[in-house]
Amino acid sequence: MRYSLSTGTLYVYPLAWIFRWARQVGFDGVELVVNPEAILRGGQAVRRLAEAEGIEILSVHPTVVPLRGWRERRNGIGPTVQLAREIGAGLVVMHTPRSESLDEGDGLAFRQRIETWQDRLAGSGTRLAVENKAIRAERERSYALTPLDRLRAFADRHDLGLVLDTAHAGTAGEDLVQARQVFDSRLCNVHLSDLGGRLPLSGLPLVHRFLGEHRFPGTGELALSDLLAALKDNAYAGPVTLEVSPWAVRGWWPPTVRRRLAQALAWMQHAAEDATPEARIGNDQGV
Repeated sequence: MRYSLSTGTLYVYPLAWIFRWARQVGFDGVELVVNPEAILRGGQAVRRLAEAEGIEILSVHPTVVPLRGWRERRNGIGPTVQLAREIGAGLVVMHTPRSESLDEGDGLAFRQRIETWQDRLAGSGTRLAVENKAIRAERERSYALTPLDRLRAFADRHDLGLVLDTAHAGTAGEDLVQARQVFDSRLCNVHLSDLGGRLPLSGLPLVHRFLGEHRFPGTGELALSDLLAALKDNAYAGPVTLEVSPWAVRGWWPPTVRRRLAQALAWMQHAAEDATPEARIGNDQGV
């Protein structure tokens, strides 16, 4: 497997800093989350910047803030795919629709986008991959592509890759190792972060939402080490992407950011070798 860092974890930092930190710490590549700098620079300039910093952009993820013309659910997938192609990234991440049907409304629009872009990308070397959905309200369980078996069937039907987001799977109560088995040969990226565990003010819904999800690996309740060991045992060769919140890496203080990234990568590498690693990040875990 290849270890990757989501630039979304450090969204407000200059891309050159993120690329440099990722390379210095030992990540094999990054997942570029579309941000204003990437848009202003353009794909070719971003690729040259990554090359200058000695890091590979393995995948591209849609913007996580509402940037005009780039929002995934408002036809932003087109410019996102184009940016990925200019960069030379092999994978573009997409998200499932908030719809109970794929034959009307948002579900139909999503399916049509998939069909259109699959035709355009045929033979290009760029692949579309769909990420499993988080469950934050009971109604979301009835969405057409929320169940993992339905998502897998949809990916088979349209020849898509699948991205396993561990925090999202955790919110849905999914077993991570079983989820990997459902995705099987379609799995082409893993978004790795922890969920739950001890939190300050955990009784407050907003605290639980923003601090309890996408936590530093080993600080929550998910069986991340079991998943990493299973990936290694099954000779998974795709990226495992660290996708934690800025809080998890102390994003407000650059010297700490680099140290936290190194700790996270070391934890991931150790866990891949041992399903029950003894060394967990102790008092330095935090939120």
